[in-house]
Amino acid sequence: MRRRSVLLAVAGVVAAAAVAAPSIATSPSHGDIRITSVEVNEGRSLVLGVNQRATFSVSVTASDDSGIRSVSPVGVWGPKYGILKMSPMHCRALRSSPTTSVCTGTASVSVPQHQVWNDEAGTWFVDAQVNANDGDAFRGGTLGGFSVKRAALLSSPPPPPAAKGAPLRLTGWFARASWDNGRYFGYGDVQVQLQFRPDGSDTWTTVRTVAPNISGVLETTVTPTRSGSYAWYFSGDKWSGSALSPVHHVSVTG
Repeated sequence: MRRRSVLLAVAGVVAAAAVAAPSIATSPSHGDIRITSVEVNEGRSLVLGVNQRATFSVSVTASDDSGIRSVSPVGVWGPKYGILKMSPMHCRALRSSPTTSVCTGTASVSVPQHQVWNDEAGTWFVDAQVNANDGDAFRGGTLGGFSVKRAALLSSPPPPPAAKGAPLRLTGWFARASWDNGRYFGYGDVQVQLQFRPDGSDTWTTVRTVAPNISGVLETTVTPTRSGSYAWYFSGDKWSGSALSPVHHVSVTG
């Protein structure tokens, strides 16, 4: 059974049906600790391909009138009770405000070792307990929401030269990383933009929005009036990273 325990640093097993959200906190909140920010991966989405291993930063900024002692325990969890390992957090008080500390650590993930699965793409959270020097504690299970996405790719063959006013067929292929299978598979439930940049310009314009078929195949026809470059572009969504195909130049004659 591939589903992992939803608890870190807590003995025992809790049935998944009885748990609304994972929690690693060991004591109830009490006192006046205030968390001012939680940042994961420097504010960027974590986009993972099929063979990718990644280590990313987790930062918690908190304050208390006695100062912050530690952030522990701490974990990172996501959909379907996905959970990732965290390093110990190290706290540093600010010179400008000794009662406020920035506590940093790292989390790691390995796709080849099946530490994430396809249905765990989406919004993840930090589950942490912040401890003050005077014994105050604050726990939160949904701190610092961030995105973990499956990498996407777009490929396309070079189109042939075109005659002015004549139809030009353009094709491509959209695929997403399967963390379950370690391969890229064609995928159709997205909207992909065909963009054009005329010669002598730095500006790209969307000329078509195309839905790939169930196998990820893209196809459309344009009627070019001038030479320029074409590329397929996917902006990404909640579960998938963005992708850009190779840029192909088309010379228009006539």
